[in-house]
Parts: sequence; C-alpha cells; structure tokens
Amino acid sequence: MAKAILAPQKDISKFYLLTPTADTATATSGTVPAQSSSDNFTLGLGPIKLPPYLDRPEVVTRAAPNRLELSKEDRWGESLQNGFTRAMERDLAAQSGAAVIVFPWYNTVHIDMQVQIDVFRFETDSQGVATLSAKWTILDSTGKNILYTVETHLTQPSKPGDNTDAAAALSRDIGDLSGQIANMIQQLRSHQGTHPA
Repeated sequence: MAKAILAPQKDISKFYLLTPTADTATATSGTVPAQSSSDNFTLGLGPIKLPPYLDRPEVVTRAAPNRLELSKEDRWGESLQNGFTRAMERDLAAQSGAAVIVFPWYNTVHIDMQVQIDVFRFETDSQGVATLSAKWTILDSTGKNILYTVETHLTQPSKPGDNTDAAAALSRDIGDLSGQIANMIQQLRSHQGTHPA
C-alpha cells in the first residue's frame, strides 16, 4: 500500500505557447500591409504590463466575472509576459514595417515612437471566448508626449475546454491588437510627414 502512495505519478501536464499571427493577419483582417523598413523607422515596444493574476505558469480560465480557475494540467511553456511580448513584437514589426525594439532599451538608441500597453484581461472564459482588454498609448520619440491613447476590447472564439484552440485564439487577439496599433502608427506618421516620399 505504501509503495502505491509513494510511486511516481505520471506527469500529465500539457504546455502551450502564444504564436505571432503576422503571416495571416494581413490576409484575413484587412490590416495595414507590411511596409518596407528601408526608411529606418524604429518603434519602441513597452513597457507591457499584464495583470498579476496572470503571472503564473497555469492556464487561467475566467469561470465567472469574479472567479478564476487555474488548470491542474495545462501550463504555459514560457511566462505569459514573455510570450505576449514576443508575439506582439513579431506581429507589430510585420504589420507596421517598423524595426521594433523591446523595452528596456539603451538611452543611446533612437526611437521614433513608443507603444506602451497596459493589459487588463487576457484569458478565455468557460464558453471559450478569448478576451484581450488593454489600454495602449503611442508616445513621441522622447517618450514624454502622448500622440494617441485608447482602450481596446477584443474577443476571438475558441472551443470551450480546448486550451490548444484557446492559445490560438488569444494569439489572434494579439494579432488584432497589433493591427490596430500598426494602423494608428501609419496615420500618425502620415500626419507628421515622417513617411517616405
């Protein structure tokens, strides 16, 4: 009996990653096509802040407006902060055509614009709806003057209880947010006359 209790338990953990959607975002969502980066426009990305309840390896599901469930076997393959930042960096570079540098960067690096993102929600619910709610701000090259700021609420469907599908849906949310930011950056550049002639 004691042997059975002390016997190693099979690890049933499954690990998930967020993936950049840059390859398909422009074809499916009508976002700005990737521009040539030959004009050397540099975009600073960050800081990106995620809520503390997501700072854990377990996949979080919102079971009710005021209740979260942590999966016993489903884990993120890397910190959600790193996964979110990496996917956003790749998507934003592809959709804006800018060279993207992730915060923090050296003060000797020239940044043309900076994007800060404050994430309020980033999880699926019991119905499989993947939600990304965030406030994002575009600042000028000094990082002191706000050029644009807005709150965005995005959702993507996924199969309830299927965290592989949920990770893909959350990745699409990041791609959609990236598309909104890329569109606004292009508009701001046009107004400033910083786009190539």
